[in-house]
Amino acid sequence: MKMHILKQTAAEYELLPRVVRAGRETEFTLRGLGIERAFSPGEAFTVRVIPQEQIATARTLKIGDEGCYGEVKVTAGADRRVRFRLTLPREQIYTLRLLDAEGERLGDLKVFAALEDLWRRSPMRGNTHCHVCFSDDGSEDPVVAASVYRKAGYDYLAITDHHLVDGSVFAMEHTADLPTELALYYGEEVHVPNAYIHAVNVGARMEGGEGLDVYYQNHRAEVERQVDAMAEEARRTLPPGLEPYDYAWRRWIADTIHSRGGIAIVAHPFWEYDANNTSNDMLRYLMETKLFDAVEVVHGQDNLDSMESNRQIAFWNEFRAAGGFFPVVGCDDAHRRSFDEDAQDCSRCFNHAWTVVFALDPSFEGFREAILDGYSVAAETYADAPVHVTGTYRLTNYALFLLREYYPLHDELCFEEGRALKDAYLGDGEAKAVLEAICGRVKRYTDRFFGRLEGEGT
Repeated sequence: MKMHILKQTAAEYELLPRVVRAGRETEFTLRGLGIERAFSPGEAFTVRVIPQEQIATARTLKIGDEGCYGEVKVTAGADRRVRFRLTLPREQIYTLRLLDAEGERLGDLKVFAALEDLWRRSPMRGNTHCHVCFSDDGSEDPVVAASVYRKAGYDYLAITDHHLVDGSVFAMEHTADLPTELALYYGEEVHVPNAYIHAVNVGARMEGGEGLDVYYQNHRAEVERQVDAMAEEARRTLPPGLEPYDYAWRRWIADTIHSRGGIAIVAHPFWEYDANNTSNDMLRYLMETKLFDAVEVVHGQDNLDSMESNRQIAFWNEFRAAGGFFPVVGCDDAHRRSFDEDAQDCSRCFNHAWTVVFALDPSFEGFREAILDGYSVAAETYADAPVHVTGTYRLTNYALFLLREYYPLHDELCFEEGRALKDAYLGDGEAKAVLEAICGRVKRYTDRFFGRLEGEGT
């Protein structure tokens, strides 16, 4: 399981908050961690403020930062903490360089100054496409799988079994009495009328709690009449080269999901089954008309023969370059979370691709609003390679900052919760007591990181 590594400076010093409101004066608190780095009362320091996107050496025409940037002189108080106030004027990453009394560098601490719309939102890393034992080709109990995602630092999860919403329902129902901060959403990979179309439904359930595929099987004649009418209309309105029934089925899926308040996602459009799973012309039309809400630009079942994620990312970038915009997601599409020596495949799927959404709250409504308003990025990483993020520059820059500065400690808290969640589900009363004791720690950590607690960061 790939872990986000805590950088050395962050292990030696604690600076709060780390995400602040651009253009607003903020009080920072800094302390050294442990006896090696602890400050002495009255000890003097300098904090040098270096904006990442406004290099001053281009103006001074010299190497080095001395005399190039603003500074503030600070002194440790009786509690061995340094407090100082700064106004960071524009949205970007800033380095706060800590210097001792002789001007020697002690460490660099990164801060992100965000505009109000972004500062108000919390990052949520999660997965919108995976399978468990309710899929014919899947494995693992839904709650056990969810606990593994929590151990890996995931904040939300939609289990999306083939043809069924049942796996996600099971996970939600069997964790309802367990205190956890992992948000679980209804999900299903939709294949009506058969498997040539792959679409992801997050959040929608039909009457009686069933998914779209089951509804179609139980109301086949009615649904096919609706699709026939949509196809007839499409023959008159579709651009040349698009097949009316291919579009009509996708429209029925998207319209049905939307009518029940869900999110409709184009699944792995360039997954190769003889050819691309979705034609380029159809994908472009779906994005132009916004019939669906998001597209998977990366997913963990990519392979070196097809490099499909590269092509999906390039297609999305070309669409943007032409003046369009369409929300993105990433997913691992994992069918198991534990390595299977016979299958030899899941070590390259689980936790290799995910989505970070910036949501106002962790409810499904908060998640949905973030996706629809474009507050998401897709990320992927393989083996020991660095994380690659796809999204707008603004959100990509922010997500990379968070992956380095926020997520290492976040993931440590999630690991403990995920382990206890599995054991409590399996009947361990002590583990349930642990969950009750630690539930809320991730939110408190996030609030401190963003300076949202009363008296902090204001």
